[in-house]
Amino acid sequence: MTVPSDSHFIIGAAHHINRQQKMRGSIDEVRIWNVPLSANQIQYIMNQEIEQNMSLNVDGKILPSGTTKNDIDDIPWNNLIGYYPMSTLVFGSIKDESNSGNDASMINYSNLDEQTAPLPYKTTSGGTGNWDDSATWENGDVQYLPGVVSYLYEDESNDSDKLTMDYNIVQIKHDVSLDNTNSSLIPLYKENNRTVLGLIITNNKKLTLNGDNGAQTGNGLIVSHYLELEGDIDLEGESQLIQTIDSDLVVGASGKLERDQQGTADTYTYNYWSSPVGTTDSGVTNHSYSISDILKDDNQDINFTSSSYNGSPGTPITLADYWMWKFVNGDEGEYDHWIHVKSTGTMNTGEGFTMKGPGTGAITDEQNYVFSGKPNNGDVNIAIGAGKNYLIGNPYPSALDAYEFINDNSASITGTLYFWEHWGGGSHVYREYQGGYHLLNLSGATTAATQGSNHPDVGTGGTPTKLPGNYIPVSQGFFVLGDTNGGTINFNNGQRIFHKESNGNSTFVEMNDEFSDAEITPGGNNQENTTATSEDTRLKLRIGFNSINTIRRQLLITEDSNATQGVDWGYDGMIQESQIDDMFWLINNQRFTIQGIDVIDNQTILPIGVYTDSDGTNSFALDALTNATAITKVYLHDKVLNIYHNLSEENYNVFLPAGEYLERFEITFSNQNALNINDNFYVNNIEVHYSNNLKSIVIINPLHHDINTIKMMTLLGQTVLEIKDVSNQNYQEIKLNNLSSGAYIIKLNTPNGIVSKKIIVRK
Repeated sequence: MTVPSDSHFIIGAAHHINRQQKMRGSIDEVRIWNVPLSANQIQYIMNQEIEQNMSLNVDGKILPSGTTKNDIDDIPWNNLIGYYPMSTLVFGSIKDESNSGNDASMINYSNLDEQTAPLPYKTTSGGTGNWDDSATWENGDVQYLPGVVSYLYEDESNDSDKLTMDYNIVQIKHDVSLDNTNSSLIPLYKENNRTVLGLIITNNKKLTLNGDNGAQTGNGLIVSHYLELEGDIDLEGESQLIQTIDSDLVVGASGKLERDQQGTADTYTYNYWSSPVGTTDSGVTNHSYSISDILKDDNQDINFTSSSYNGSPGTPITLADYWMWKFVNGDEGEYDHWIHVKSTGTMNTGEGFTMKGPGTGAITDEQNYVFSGKPNNGDVNIAIGAGKNYLIGNPYPSALDAYEFINDNSASITGTLYFWEHWGGGSHVYREYQGGYHLLNLSGATTAATQGSNHPDVGTGGTPTKLPGNYIPVSQGFFVLGDTNGGTINFNNGQRIFHKESNGNSTFVEMNDEFSDAEITPGGNNQENTTATSEDTRLKLRIGFNSINTIRRQLLITEDSNATQGVDWGYDGMIQESQIDDMFWLINNQRFTIQGIDVIDNQTILPIGVYTDSDGTNSFALDALTNATAITKVYLHDKVLNIYHNLSEENYNVFLPAGEYLERFEITFSNQNALNINDNFYVNNIEVHYSNNLKSIVIINPLHHDINTIKMMTLLGQTVLEIKDVSNQNYQEIKLNNLSSGAYIIKLNTPNGIVSKKIIVRK
């Protein structure tokens, strides 16, 4: 609107011909513009006075002109036609600091107060030191507290009246703690979060975000624009610090951040780690480090030993140098690409490393470590070769959105993340390790193959019960595989998110949490994402394999329109390690533990491969079927026996001689035999083997068909065994003693035909 040059206006009064009514309140920082400002521009200068910068544009006085996300510095100073900071008053006239010459007059005012506007918010020594105590802040009795809920109206029972200030600038000049225990002040729709635009912590002062490791509690602090850390930030429990995209961490500041994380206490067991901090240094962000520089036992330096393979308990603890390695751009199984960094070698930001516990307890017991140093922030880039493996890790003092990370790196990695879990062995000897890799990609997650349990929900003999969540915890290391061309792995602030491990979707892979199948829908451009996204509603199917040697493997398939019947980037996860027995999806003759597919219907066929080291009975199970319709049925098709077994009703148990089976089994969603049953069907549904391990004839008769007689003959036709009145049970073993080595024929006589099989007997 164009304002006539002779017009005038009044602030803080009702102007009438014969009377003026005073306002009840105070006025400070009046700014009059001849251009509209955006919400971001207003918020950027809300908690700071303004000035003209060297470019003759508007700038804030508190945050530096060079702040990356400076929302106001593109506005010319001459667009400010009136600026009254109320700091210069002469004979009732207020100077216009915009240099436009529009001085203002004070009329009928009562008094002049000290400035109480939060420019910025500053702490004082008058309170308890709790963020939510108004006495902790200068003029806190007349200000809303920074980053908390205020009310637009008087009715505090109405959530629609709540207003959250996410754009305060805060100066911590005293020791302050943040615990969010006052529920009425917790920001609406944000679990245990506080968001500020700028945070300045002065020298020798500490901001503590309260939390508890055992109870898995903690608080989130989000800094959207600027962090100057001359003092300390202590992230207790599961507390986390998030800086969003283009949020600056002042390079020259010398303060530090502390963050706890727990690994296994066992002497013989690895965790894969990464560091959320680097060396406190005045010249570099995301500084390289050595493990001894940044890792503490509470507030004490850890003892590192190079004279023993074993760590030891004590105050402080002792860790063995020998088990600290990183893996850089190598092929699977290439042990020369494991680099022995020990406690003093150089680790680059974003790289992962291995470390064993100090022996303060068993595998399931926890050892707490404190990472202490300059927090990492912004882009972290790592070069990866084509088809090469790299041990990397979350480089930030906050959780990492795994799906954001995968999508951001679509040009450089295969799209599957591999999380090692060391779940048994009790030895430093490699061949005695018991462990495996959990997989996570855009289809979801699968747990590692395990040994010692034949039930998906029971962990025995050290069997792990973990499943990776979609949010990678602080300090978690993991493997990625370079895509066909390799490239640059990129971590960035847009991937950071506040998500506690206790919420069930962020799991540090060590032996102490229960199995969780919570998953979140991938995709989308969550560049300012700081909270969890929506629940995964895709159809998911988990098939379990329980082998004769008690190996347990679980496969995942997910229906997703972005996937196809073939191999898809980010949706199909290749198997990472070999077990003595195993199962896998077969896609284009390659082996996978996770598969994505565009459509699952009654025409869908999913080939499965199996191999086993020993003769014996193996079991296929439907572990989970989620987001399915009531009519969805899942069948295991045994093509040798021509059986469609409904896994939705019970497991399929089958005797398999040792060997590999790449064309025998498949998952279907309809029973084709139900449409075409004849006598051959019944004959084909009986199988007979001879097991040299068991020294027995093994008969598999899953549909309990009658068997009249069993005959065993030499190749010359001599009968060496005949049994009548044979049981029709689904599985039976017939022991044979003192049988000579050689070839024989076994014949099963049934009402519907003869089943014949040539066997080889070995002594």
